[in-house]
Formats: sequence, structure tokens, C-alpha cells
Amino acid sequence: MLECRSIVKTYSKGATEEIKVLSNLNLKIDLGEIVALKGSSGTGKTTLLNLISGLDYPSSGDVVFRNKIITNQNTSQLSLFRRNHIGIVFQFFNLINDLTTLENICLPLIIRGQNKSLAMSQGLQLATSFELDSKINHPVQLLSGGEAQRVSVARAMITNPDLILADEPTGNLDSTNANLVIDCLINQCKKNNTSLFLVTHNESILSKFDRVLHLENGTIS
Repeated sequence: MLECRSIVKTYSKGATEEIKVLSNLNLKIDLGEIVALKGSSGTGKTTLLNLISGLDYPSSGDVVFRNKIITNQNTSQLSLFRRNHIGIVFQFFNLINDLTTLENICLPLIIRGQNKSLAMSQGLQLATSFELDSKINHPVQLLSGGEAQRVSVARAMITNPDLILADEPTGNLDSTNANLVIDCLINQCKKNNTSLFLVTHNESILSKFDRVLHLENGTIS
């Protein structure tokens, strides 16, 4: 479903120096596959997620999604690609404080133009799956860290995307909440046959994944 072909990503440093972050990186993820990526800080894990989601362009190489090259698309096309196919989970939640838990979960559907009452109904079902049904009317700034991250995951899942990209989603959570968030995320992905590509430093959750990859020196092993 997803393939990265010979990806290179460099950044300029000063007038003449270049820093190579990713070097001839190759990656394949199948439909419904649950994959974790680990690696030291600064090795390019977040950069890779940004390239896959179309938030950034590689210096060379291609990202291919469902046999279609996305790295030659413009920013408007990539925005539509993300809206239709990708769900993103961030380490720092990125919730909207002026909205309730349920409104945050439903926001991607409402942005798509879906009927609000139908969106709320779908959001309530998902909130229940993520053990958030008692918090649906709470302002999100009153939620615990674990609850807020589950809202973030539910929001990413509400459109039934083909692929979830998660960047250190347990980085700010204790072990109990980390396991609860990961279990909710993986269970929902398996239920929907959604692929998951998750970046983590958390060694304790790696046994839950179909594959664990390692990013080092700009390449994946």
C-alpha cells in the first residue's frame, strides 16, 4: 500500500554545507500492517513521517501510495491526499481547547462537510470504543494526558483512513496510559484494516507490532 523508494533528504546548513538526514531509504508497508519505527533522536524519524504524509518533499526518491507517486503532487493535491487517506497522531495532542472532547473527535468529518448530527453519532461510537464516553462534553483542557491522547487518536481514526502515522504518541504518558493508548490505537486499526506506522522510543510496547524497524544512518533496517 505504501512504498518509499530510494528516499534522500538533505537540508542546507549555511551557504555551502548540506546535512543528509535520510540516505537511499526504502520502506514498504502493506494494507492493515502494524509497524513500529525506532531510532535515536535526530535520526530523521519525524522527517520520514512528514515525507510520507506530504508535509515535506524528499530531495530525491519517491513516496508511492496505492501505486500512485505522491511526491510529484502540489501542496493542494497533497492536502487532499492527507484528508482522504491519512490520519496523524501527534505527541503533543494538538487538540482545540475551545471544543469539547466529542467536537474534537468529529472535527475531520465536519471539515469534510459531513452532516453534523451524523458526524456526532459516529464520534460517539468511537469515543465509546476509546473509553471516553463519560468525557464527551468535557473541555479538552480538563482531560488527563492519557485521555487527551485517546481523543487525538480517535480524531485521527474518525475518517477511517488507509494509514495512520503516529509520532511518539506515548512520549508524554506513564506506562499505564501508554499501553491503554497503544492498545486502543492498534485494536481500532485492526478492526478497520488500517495500516499503522508509529515512531517510538518506548521499548515496552514494541511486542504489540507486526514488525519493528530501526532507523540509523539515514536508512532503515
